[in-house]
Amino acid sequence: MEVNPPSTLNSTFWRSFAKTVWEKNPQLIKNIQTPVTSLDESRIFELLVAYSDQCRKRKNSAGIKLFIDGQLQPEFNTLQMLPRKKDKSLLKYHDRMSQYFSDYCLVCDELLQVNKKTQNLVADFTMDLYREIGLPNRFSEMGLYLGNYKKTPFGVHVDGCGVFSFPIVGRKKFRLWKPAFVKKNPQLNGTFSYGRYKKDSVLLELGRGDMCYWPSTAWHIAESTGEFSATWSIGVWLDRPHHIEFSEALAELLKDRLGKKGQLATTPFDPLGEKLDPLPELYRQSIQALQNLSKKDLEQHFTRAWRRHSEKRGLKNSSSAESS
Repeated sequence: MEVNPPSTLNSTFWRSFAKTVWEKNPQLIKNIQTPVTSLDESRIFELLVAYSDQCRKRKNSAGIKLFIDGQLQPEFNTLQMLPRKKDKSLLKYHDRMSQYFSDYCLVCDELLQVNKKTQNLVADFTMDLYREIGLPNRFSEMGLYLGNYKKTPFGVHVDGCGVFSFPIVGRKKFRLWKPAFVKKNPQLNGTFSYGRYKKDSVLLELGRGDMCYWPSTAWHIAESTGEFSATWSIGVWLDRPHHIEFSEALAELLKDRLGKKGQLATTPFDPLGEKLDPLPELYRQSIQALQNLSKKDLEQHFTRAWRRHSEKRGLKNSSSAESS
């Protein structure tokens, strides 16, 4: 049996990854050595039960989706089928589910919200990457896919986030296409029937202890023989350009400077015959508010905005989790 030498995800690895792989090519890394491997089957089960308990308590399944035979289930059904502590493990939860469903897929995107230690573990992992590529303007989040489904229930798709995937039960296969190919073959979008296009795809197959990555632009679908698998992932969202981030921070500053006038939902104007005033007074006042901003004003405001963003360490939310 072939044994892959450990792949240590240290600063040297991330430096090379950022230059040659990030947002360029998918990659499979076997037998990784990194602290996030402590997020194994038992730990993920604990996080999933904790979030499921929150959903049941608030009677809201936001953040979790359940697909049966490829069909998204209504909230009531989803809440009834979520894991419980008495299931004891992901495998035993699957035993319960497989008694009723030959094809199910449970998706959860909110596991980071229930545990501070896990937040720190994931943030430490992603910060090693961010030191090379920069902090995402949006966020990174942790997702989980589990079940005995044969294909991702929403077909071939693209997410807009770079993904690191970590199987914890069973083996996982991901099939990927480049965006240029899908642009030429738009019928791939959302399909489950892509046999004729397999030769144009990249197939990544991995098991427990491995990690794979694909760029935010990669179209993809997971494949399975129908055996149970559970895979968690880190998605780094790259759909928020700098000009949006910067302009929203500037809008906060203008809101303070314009006061009540900045809250107006209509713009007063002086009619000039059949034409409108080419530049209403409210616009002139807003321009003046910008001109009155000193370099110090701007630096102080954007320093505060950047501090709020960077303190999250790229995570979606780092304040609501429990510390245990």
